[in-house]
Amino acid sequence: MASTRSRGDGGLMYWGLKVLAGAAGAAVVGAAAWAAKNFYESSDADPRPPSDLRPPADRAWHESEESSDEETREKAKERLPRSNASSPYKRASPKQGKMDRKTLLHKLRRYHDNLVEIPQNEIDMAKEVTQIITAAIRDFIKTKKPELPLGELYPDGHVYDGMKVIRADQTSVMAPMSLDVNMWQLVPGEETVLCVPGWCLIRRQNVDYFPMGTSGWDHFVIGGYLSPRVVMKMFIRMVQESINWPSLSHAFGFQVRPAMRGLTAALDVFYGSDLQHRVHITLTPSIRFENLELVAVPHPAIQRAGRPDGLESHQNLWRESFLEAERIKLETLEDGIGCHRVCLKVVKAVTETNTELRPLRYEHLLHLLFHLCDKETRWEPDHLVDRYEDMLQYLQGALAQGALLHYFDESVNLFADLRPETLSTMHQVMSLAVSHPASLLQR
Repeated sequence: MASTRSRGDGGLMYWGLKVLAGAAGAAVVGAAAWAAKNFYESSDADPRPPSDLRPPADRAWHESEESSDEETREKAKERLPRSNASSPYKRASPKQGKMDRKTLLHKLRRYHDNLVEIPQNEIDMAKEVTQIITAAIRDFIKTKKPELPLGELYPDGHVYDGMKVIRADQTSVMAPMSLDVNMWQLVPGEETVLCVPGWCLIRRQNVDYFPMGTSGWDHFVIGGYLSPRVVMKMFIRMVQESINWPSLSHAFGFQVRPAMRGLTAALDVFYGSDLQHRVHITLTPSIRFENLELVAVPHPAIQRAGRPDGLESHQNLWRESFLEAERIKLETLEDGIGCHRVCLKVVKAVTETNTELRPLRYEHLLHLLFHLCDKETRWEPDHLVDRYEDMLQYLQGALAQGALLHYFDESVNLFADLRPETLSTMHQVMSLAVSHPASLLQR
């Protein structure tokens, strides 16, 4: 009997162990399933805001990745999501990627509709105010400066070509200057001792046949060249001191304030029932000369000099403008059915709302898009996610090289006027943003 009871207890113990083993196994399997579920849910979660993705100011992500210190390498990887920690360019699995791309497409469209696009009534009001200011300047010039050979002033800017984003708060008034080709000669910047492609000098010539004083612009010649700096100073005095803005403001119910910003003739106009809206209007002299359009914009070397008159050697340079060619090129590419404008405006809004990316100008992004279009031909609306990611990666690569070639003149590096430390900071932001494209869409 004793032996029978002993065998029975042993059988009971054996059965109990099986039950415990089975429960433990189920717990392990359950824990593993729960961990896997959390892993994939964390991969699907919204990206962190850009502030969480920025690397320390003294150490870039690519520098950490190349470090031989394993501990530093692991800490750098922890800044990225686990699914992409091995490489910021690693593609997700097809199933997971499909879900992520749908989510990103939804975020892109929502960002465009809610932030990028400007209400039409706001655009119309900004245009109306700019039109009034343009007429006021035009009338003043005809009355007080009839000797100036100027064409018809006209309003311009991204509010007019549909590429303004977020707010309709910036416009331009173009002042086309008329030059007689018998009196003036164009000198390309790369043919001068300064060797500055993308800029030009305008030299006074044939003085024997057309003595000084014959041209209305002879009073603006310095050292034998038409000086954009002297021209701009004349327009600044006109805009800031000569025109009776208080009277005009009273007549139209808005407030005009001259904007003192270096060698720029500009106005800040406040309008609306409570003057709650503002538009910054810049007066820009321009010249169409020998199939080129030139604008009076200070050379970056003058701004970096830290002196009011800048570098004397760069004071007579006029910048080449390809605005008309750029607009025609963009319209031709899009042809009414592409997502070129939507993609470009989204990236433009991203750079304007991110402090580190604000040195990037619309010109940079537009020419980057032109280069990308030479490689990528699929720009239908359902390819918006692909093209958005391509623009981020292309921009990252250009920042890493410190070079972005002008699409219409490859001798011009559009990044040439940006400081190396500025390029480095923007590259750090873009390196992290490439792995988290949606992170830049958080305002």
